[in-house]
Amino acid sequence: MPFWIPLGVAALLVLAIYLIRPTAQALPVASTVLWRRLLAARKRRRDRLRWLLSLLLATTVAGLLSVAASRAPWLQPGDGDPIALAFDPSPTMQAGLPDGDSSRIELAAAEARRIVSEAEAGSRFTVNADPTPLTSAEVLALLSGPLEALSSAGDTEPAIPTARRVQVFTDGIGPFTPIIDPGTETETVSVLVPARNAGIVRFATRPPATLATGPEALIEILATDPDDGPVPVELTVADSETIRIRRQLELEPGDRFTALIDLGSFVPGAVTARIDTPGDVFPLDDRAGLIEAGRAGAASTRLTIRRARGPTQPSRVFVTARSSGSFAGSAAALALEADASVDVVAVRAATGADDPPPEDPPPAADIVTFHRTAPALPPAMPALYLDPPGAVPAGGLSHAAETPLSQRTINRTDASHPLLEGVSLLNLPVVVAARELDPRCTALASAGDRTAIAVCDPPPDGGPRSLAIAFDLDHSSLAQRPDLVALFQNAVAWLTESPTTSNLTADTGLQNERATRINDSTLEPVSPDRLADLDSPNRRPWSWRTLALAGLLLASFEAITFFRGLTL
Repeated sequence: MPFWIPLGVAALLVLAIYLIRPTAQALPVASTVLWRRLLAARKRRRDRLRWLLSLLLATTVAGLLSVAASRAPWLQPGDGDPIALAFDPSPTMQAGLPDGDSSRIELAAAEARRIVSEAEAGSRFTVNADPTPLTSAEVLALLSGPLEALSSAGDTEPAIPTARRVQVFTDGIGPFTPIIDPGTETETVSVLVPARNAGIVRFATRPPATLATGPEALIEILATDPDDGPVPVELTVADSETIRIRRQLELEPGDRFTALIDLGSFVPGAVTARIDTPGDVFPLDDRAGLIEAGRAGAASTRLTIRRARGPTQPSRVFVTARSSGSFAGSAAALALEADASVDVVAVRAATGADDPPPEDPPPAADIVTFHRTAPALPPAMPALYLDPPGAVPAGGLSHAAETPLSQRTINRTDASHPLLEGVSLLNLPVVVAARELDPRCTALASAGDRTAIAVCDPPPDGGPRSLAIAFDLDHSSLAQRPDLVALFQNAVAWLTESPTTSNLTADTGLQNERATRINDSTLEPVSPDRLADLDSPNRRPWSWRTLALAGLLLASFEAITFFRGLTL
């Protein structure tokens, strides 16, 4: 029954009671003089006000009690279609606002409270993947409490319960894409507030240039600032005993600071790098550590793999190129020369189908590398394909499509794969042809719909692994960055080592570039008026208990005024 029906009935009944006049009774008296004087002395206007006040109080009491008894939908939400509230669990949601008092997740909770307060009657709500429907009061209480549960969901792509409308609260930085029923009305609520940040995006050890020298550590720092001004950063690197390096930096927003650190004077064990930036709002990327400074390759979440040929014996690489001269001096040759764990045993020119085979048998090798060429048949050993020609398939990639080549940008990578540990490829410009990927292979890096790097695990019936880098290294900025050496080191280790036994080291808190660039988002920033309302109290809906209590209090007030002669 609609709540306005008992409300109207109660008001009419009260009005009727006040309008009913008792039947006049005849009473003979000796004289009416005294009655006339008494009536003249009374103030009829005051009586009329007392009557109106009494009617108003009685009507209000009856209305409150009748509405509370009817349990109106806006007092006790019924079975209305739920509104789903989905909160981005990405680390950047923990970034603070420029005022330093709140964070993006707190702003998301404030926006959610506003939406709940303005929702229509009968609405129920769900939060993230929890299907439990909540009333307005319940969800407001949840959003007003500790917010850790909103930003620490274990699944980065939760399945949102079926709802009439889904509100997604995100800053647009992380890859948060909740699973939502098709056709559901979805609205993205931006909580992006640009601010200053500097972060360590890489801190990893590298093999020495020669076996006689000690390991080095590569550190990279990125900074961002919405005002495009220089960002002052203090860098400290310490071992277990003391701070070994302290340096003052001034970084331009978007620029990359890269440095090599000689670990020869460090005490064996953990090494920690920290940065301190005035106005920094994202502290999760201000610290990174090396688990074991004395072992090359130890870094954040490093996958420890046991080499079958021993830890000190370099891997033997046999190179097949268009010609010996074309390989000498190339980016691939320089990267292999810089890796002390690799020994290039021979470089030979590729032969055509009608050319006789070389007289000397190829030397024993662990990996065969094809530089700008590819064999007619896949080799029987692990293979590394570098910029394979489009006329033949190579490394799990088909023939290249005959389309004009244009520069593209790598926008998708599998950062969890060991090949990309310590390697930054996002936003790298490349020129790569369109190829189809073999079903047993995986795209490790992609530029739009084109595969830039492909990896192929052994087939079920046994066989070697293969890795294909489908773009020209010499015409890419990767050739001028330390990432290329790290990529080759990881490639050699992945192609020759067996990952059957592995142990994960402790997480050092190292963040990727996407998390560090807390202002890189396709969403519009939050308007200043939303920030001004962040700390303002939210309206909480009335409950039937509140109205019933108010009705009883007014009824008590009516009784007191009646006995004191203030109302009728």
